[in-house]
Amino acid sequence: MNRYDQSDLNIYGAENDFEMDVILDAIERADSSAPFHSAEPAGDDWTRLLAAEKNAACSLARPAVPDGPGVYLWSRSGAPQYVGTASSLQKRIFKHLGGGVSLASSSLRRNVCELLFQIPPHVTGNPTRQKVTAEQAAAIHSWLLDCHVSWLRTRTEQDAAALEGRLRRAFRPPFNRV
Repeated sequence: MNRYDQSDLNIYGAENDFEMDVILDAIERADSSAPFHSAEPAGDDWTRLLAAEKNAACSLARPAVPDGPGVYLWSRSGAPQYVGTASSLQKRIFKHLGGGVSLASSSLRRNVCELLFQIPPHVTGNPTRQKVTAEQAAAIHSWLLDCHVSWLRTRTEQDAAALEGRLRRAFRPPFNRV
């Protein structure tokens, strides 16, 4: 007898109970990451980003996000997950919150897809390659909606890129590829 009904299996792209258990274990590991504290990298950049206002992704309104350059942080259950840079924070953050089946424009969505469904980012990263199912896209979107987003504005795109580089070298967030 199956422990999961077919609709649950479909949402997560699992073929059977075993695959569903693997997916749910991966989600639990990501959710139970210890809150970020003692491993905090030294430096004012990281301290400022961690101290920035945290906005629930599920209630984020486009006008609340600046339309200029900067660095942004996605956190889940208090643990930093992803640091990114943007020429427009508003456009980039909402691109990550997209719900379509193509993941080509968001490395964060591709990496969440790998966590949830074990589909490597190189497979979903090309617009002409595999796209996820609508159910998988909804699960990725739901995972992201359970996150918080914070950001630091910068004067220029070059400043944002330099800041992101320092942050990623100091602390390697799990969804950033090195």
